[in-house]
Amino acid sequence: MQTLTGERSHGAAACADGVGMPTVGLLLEVDFKWLMAGQGCWVDPTRLRADPLYAANCLRTALCSPCEALRGCARFLQTALGLP
Repeated sequence: MQTLTGERSHGAAACADGVGMPTVGLLLEVDFKWLMAGQGCWVDPTRLRADPLYAANCLRTALCSPCEALRGCARFLQTALGLP
């Protein structure tokens, strides 16, 4: 499993400007899914992309987590999904 490192920050920057978005977005989703699973929360990746309310609820849960890696991943994914 990947962790948030300086390399991930570079990937998040790519998300922010749309460069390499499909690959980076997918990696963020996979990281997010597994980090959430580690906290006992199961995420449906298809619904995460299709349902903004579901995505917002998942992100809100992640941002309240005691896991720093999950919170960081959630912030990057929030930007990648274009959610406030």
